[in-house]
Amino acid sequence: FDVTRGFGFATCAQVDGDVLLHMNVLRNFGQSSVPDGASVTFDVQRTSRGFQAVEVFAIVPPFLDLDTQEEMPEFMQPVPDGTPFLPARVKWFDKAKGFGFANAF
Repeated sequence: FDVTRGFGFATCAQVDGDVLLHMNVLRNFGQSSVPDGASVTFDVQRTSRGFQAVEVFAIVPPFLDLDTQEEMPEFMQPVPDGTPFLPARVKWFDKAKGFGFANAF
């Protein structure tokens, strides 16, 4: 999913081809992005340009095996107890550069 462009594509076993997932459909679900490898449950509609998700019902993040022998990068280390969490929304994220910005509420 590309937040900058406002859409992404998902594969679906029940549909021949990719399914377009638009930002507006995600926002109606209360999300602004989907991580790569996540499982998404949605209703699909056939359009003249292909298949498009029309309603999202669930998003399950990709599985992360925390028991691997490799050392995890710093940003994936457990958060210390007592660390405050702030609600925020991703403003943009550049996958190629590996960083982005978020707006805290």
